[in-house]
Amino acid sequence: MKPRFRTTMAAAALVVILGASAAIALDQTNGSGLTNEGASLGFNAKANLKGNITYISHDGTHFKVFCRDGLTAYRNQKPTGQGHLRTRVTATCKDQDGKTIYAEIYFIDRGEPGKRDVERIFFTYDDAFALDANGDPDVWLTTCNSGVSITEACHDVGIIPRATCRSTKASPPRRSGRG
Repeated sequence: MKPRFRTTMAAAALVVILGASAAIALDQTNGSGLTNEGASLGFNAKANLKGNITYISHDGTHFKVFCRDGLTAYRNQKPTGQGHLRTRVTATCKDQDGKTIYAEIYFIDRGEPGKRDVERIFFTYDDAFALDANGDPDVWLTTCNSGVSITEACHDVGIIPRATCRSTKASPPRRSGRG
């Protein structure tokens, strides 16, 4: 009797864990506003790797990044300790001169009205870090939108003071009215 009870309890626990994981699966993360460093950021990143990301500095260097359906990864991450939704996106993009640049961006959606959302943005020109711009040591040497020309890599990390970040959960499939 006890082995059957243990098996039943283990199966029930597995169902709860898998159900919780499915409940936080996100279809997309989107929003716009000013980053922690004051650059304009617009993004619509989808789990099917469709979407766009635009980053424009306002520091006089004319640094711009455009990702047009160049997403290479979209990953749901474990929610924060407070339950806020998190996603990680990587993309192959173009800069203001049409040169390939790689992006890795982490988003934390702290709910509405969107005054304390978090972004961690990393850009690198080094294709060895195409899927892990954060891993390029050069990324930490320069802050994006700081008045310094970006030649290798840069980062823009912090709270988005004036932006809206929305993470949308996956919707269940719709049923047709026919039976």
